[in-house]
Amino acid sequence: MIVDEKFAARTARELVPAARMPDIDELDALVAGLKDNALTAQELVVDSFLLDPAHADDVRTRLGAGSVLVLDQIGWIKANAQSLNGMVDADSLPAPVGPGAAKAAAVELAGVLSLLSTRVLGQFDPFAVDTGRLMFVAPAVLIAEEAMNVKPRDFRMWVALHEATHQVQFATAPWLREHMRSLLSQVVATPLRAPGISGLADVFSTVGRIIKGDASMVDLIRDEGMRSALDEATAILSLLEGHADVVMDEVGIEV
Repeated sequence: MIVDEKFAARTARELVPAARMPDIDELDALVAGLKDNALTAQELVVDSFLLDPAHADDVRTRLGAGSVLVLDQIGWIKANAQSLNGMVDADSLPAPVGPGAAKAAAVELAGVLSLLSTRVLGQFDPFAVDTGRLMFVAPAVLIAEEAMNVKPRDFRMWVALHEATHQVQFATAPWLREHMRSLLSQVVATPLRAPGISGLADVFSTVGRIIKGDASMVDLIRDEGMRSALDEATAILSLLEGHADVVMDEVGIEV
């Protein structure tokens, strides 16, 4: 374990900005609606991929083994700590991560993700568990739809279509999970040689400064192997993200 998941959640409780909590009936409807939208979106996206019937059946089987989670901001941060632990092969790290380092990384990770916790609407996580999981951040969805004054039903389906597309991408190409895991694990495991950066906590701290505009990605990357792995991972993620935008827009018009 490279990040202490429980400590990340505990720290996040002190950092995450308060969000409006709906009443229990509204919350139940939001959770049920997002889960229903996810299942509907999966089927719409599979159909849009125009797969041959046998391949489509395999994809549906893999999708059925996955899970759909509707989380608050704290739960989302803890889930990302789980994902990071699942993504990185601890044996590939330059040195074992002790309890103190795992807690330090948890603090910095919670700090970075607390900045994003009201902006990220949903996410497909292929790493925490083999079957993958689709996640929605309920408070962020409410904040966005109220800020934009959109119809909740349509907006939530739009969000579900984007994230379900990522889920179907990985279900269609099951080799992609391990390929991405290998690349991203290499990025994290490579000894960091930038001045002042000595471990994962420092990496997350620098990422936080990048988000705020106080630092650059160049501050993180000095090793050519790390740069190459990050370039390849970024290229794949860019392709997946662009493809998801196209599918979301095409399928969204129909529904």
